Amino acid sequence: MSRIIKGIRIIIAAGALAAAASTAAQKKPNIVIFLADDYGYGSSNCYGTPESVLKTPHINTLAEEGMRFTQAYAPAAVCSPTRYAMLTGRYCWRTGMKRGVVNVCDRLHIEEGRFTLPQMLKDDGYRTAVIGKWHLGFGEQEGKRADPERYFKPITKGPLSIGFDYFFGLPQNHGDFTGIYMENHDVYGRRSFDKIEIEGKSPYGQEWMGVDAPQRVDDEVMDVLTEKAVDWLNQQPDDQPVFLYFSAPAVHAPVTPSKRFKGTLAAGPFAEFIQDLDWSLGEMVKAFEKSGRLENTLFIFSSDNGGVYGDEIKTWDREVPDTWQLKSQVTQMRQAGAEVNGIYRGGKQDPLEGGTRVPFIVSWPGHVKAGTVNDDKISLVDMTATLAELLNIEIPAKELGAEDSVSVLDTFYGKPVDRDALATCITHSGSGTFALTLGKWKYIEGVEVAIKRKKMDPPGTTCQNTRALYDLEKDPHEDNNLIEANPEVAEKMQALLDQTRTRSFSRKH
Repeated sequence: MSRIIKGIRIIIAAGALAAAASTAAQKKPNIVIFLADDYGYGSSNCYGTPESVLKTPHINTLAEEGMRFTQAYAPAAVCSPTRYAMLTGRYCWRTGMKRGVVNVCDRLHIEEGRFTLPQMLKDDGYRTAVIGKWHLGFGEQEGKRADPERYFKPITKGPLSIGFDYFFGLPQNHGDFTGIYMENHDVYGRRSFDKIEIEGKSPYGQEWMGVDAPQRVDDEVMDVLTEKAVDWLNQQPDDQPVFLYFSAPAVHAPVTPSKRFKGTLAAGPFAEFIQDLDWSLGEMVKAFEKSGRLENTLFIFSSDNGGVYGDEIKTWDREVPDTWQLKSQVTQMRQAGAEVNGIYRGGKQDPLEGGTRVPFIVSWPGHVKAGTVNDDKISLVDMTATLAELLNIEIPAKELGAEDSVSVLDTFYGKPVDRDALATCITHSGSGTFALTLGKWKYIEGVEVAIKRKKMDPPGTTCQNTRALYDLEKDPHEDNNLIEANPEVAEKMQALLDQTRTRSFSRKH
């Protein structure tokens, strides 16, 4: 055989292998996790909000074309801990953060070298992006945790350090006093490292940080981020699967509906902001459809914690803009006929169901049966193990990574899953109170936690959650504390909680 013919055969064989590899890559589903912010269980039509109050057609369609869950939990009742858990498969209270959230000037909270969902997918051939709210810190682990000068010098650590190929979004919260966008690990459009004077104050009542870069316009944020997500998707090669974590800033305060919806609803600006969230999801689905990827895309829609609850929002003792007047805005929507957290009591920050039970919808054409409802228990901490099983990826031993994440993939296919048999399902309040669900029972440990919230509550303010036991099947609103009538159940659940905290993991395998 001549060297030329042999060379041609080698080239043909290499081409065939490349084509086969490309085809194999295309068969892997694209994955989208669309995570809303402070979006309550009952805030969309498919979860009970009347269309006469507001309309969520795109969320509804996702449910109609997929599966809607009724017992999905955020691992925490506030932002950062849930995001940490979802991206690592590990409860955030296992870190140094025992309560609260990552502050705007804090360093990267996810430890370098930790097993993460985006790195797992990147290693499996995915193009990975996070667009939207980050809220997990930037910069080195060494040195001070909070560094006010963090945004005035080169930033070396952030989303790209844990497996994302691209990041565009908000450093922390909607309305935070940085006032800027970040792209990858730098300030978007940075003109210099100098501090500049910016008139006015942030919606939190703080002086603007003064970073020399284009400043965000709050009622345009959802549009800007949605456009960036669509642009990123359109730049990806057709033969490579994508993982998009879209972390929407809506409907976190400040409540700033876009010009598209502002002033259109009797239920007020909070309801209008919800419609911005729904619009964004619709644009994302359209982009995947136009790119020819939709039929092979797994969409997950959920929220980082429960919604704020009008009667339990404190009255501010300092001047704040109208966009931060959550008490009146949420109450206005409730009076129009929509309960942000549906039938559940409490909301964001709380150990009650309203704080951690969240909407969860999964859609995947040809794989998830359309129009189905699933009552099995799942948690956002499970996404790492679930997607690993979907892709036949082996996660680390339970002591080494994804310590609290178990696969609930069977639920997507309509098969029953007993999550209690796989791992302990723990939720955590904003002030550090633990809660545990086991079968029909919900146990709240009720530890008294003293917290100081600068400029919000007086020094020494104490957040007390009463030790409680509820039967969620008979009492989903958690009105009747049964702990005195069932002390043996409470002690069993306390022992399980203690055991889980003592060990470095909760999954059984």
